[in-house]
Amino acid sequence: MSVHTLVEYAKVYEGSDAEKAIIELFPAALDFLSIMPFKPAPGGKYGYYREGKLPENMGFRAINEEPTASHGVVNEFTEQCFPIAGNLDVDRALIQRHGERRRAMEEEMQVKAKAKLWGDTWRAGDSATNPREFTGMNKRLQIVGGDVSASNYESRVIANNQASGGGPMSLMMLDLAIGHTENPNAIIMPKKLKTRFAAANRDTNIGGFVTNDLEDGQRVMRYDSLPIYTGYGISPFGEFLPFDEVAFGGGAASTASVYVISFGEMGVCGLETAGMQVTDIGLTEAGVHYRTNIEHDVGMCIESPYAATRLTSITDAALIK
Repeated sequence: MSVHTLVEYAKVYEGSDAEKAIIELFPAALDFLSIMPFKPAPGGKYGYYREGKLPENMGFRAINEEPTASHGVVNEFTEQCFPIAGNLDVDRALIQRHGERRRAMEEEMQVKAKAKLWGDTWRAGDSATNPREFTGMNKRLQIVGGDVSASNYESRVIANNQASGGGPMSLMMLDLAIGHTENPNAIIMPKKLKTRFAAANRDTNIGGFVTNDLEDGQRVMRYDSLPIYTGYGISPFGEFLPFDEVAFGGGAASTASVYVISFGEMGVCGLETAGMQVTDIGLTEAGVHYRTNIEHDVGMCIESPYAATRLTSITDAALIK
């Protein structure tokens, strides 16, 4: 099994058309799954290495002088997979009354529930407190040395505003977060912030490198050529990135974060023991429900230490320079 996105996987899935259609719904329900690749993790585990420290022996030498010996530091990491699964039961009487469309509607709702769980775990999962889930971005992206200024390239967290209560998102700080990320190809932010880019682009005092291109029949907003994603947006079950975080400087829990991401095999990548499986079990033994099972044994990793940056302490307000 090769590295693939869910969009690519759905095209080669060997199940029925109905099962394939369910897989295709996931990137629509959680938009950045359209670009996030998954790589194999045989046995539910995946090991990889990161550069810890470069050798210090490089230097000029005199004639007949031996070079200094040294070695680098390589850190080893191991990630695990965690199965996300659910059985969806639909009463046969409902299908008889309303047709197969009622079952399809229930399956779409199941997809939305799984996408919400996946997205929330991607953001705030912590296997140390809940051993059934993988660890998400907020735990993986750490402040180094207590420094959240843009001058600290080691820190994976930058404070948009270090005052109590945070402040409006500064496009300059977003530019710095982009500059702190190696080969970025996505920005993930609250949907409310995304809608503010149009107003900022109309303001000649703010401006910004914002485009809104038509691709495959859909509008794709980009900032500095990077597509903007909003997860599962605003829905009856909440918002993917709500303004419920305490700012770096303290205050009420009324700020949010923006993530600059390099999705890729050597960047932010999903893990799986096998591709997502959708199984139409049919009528259960009791003869009351038609059942559909969805199973995906998944995890995630960040192979490059600079593949993601989190910009915190952002309030729900008009953008500034």
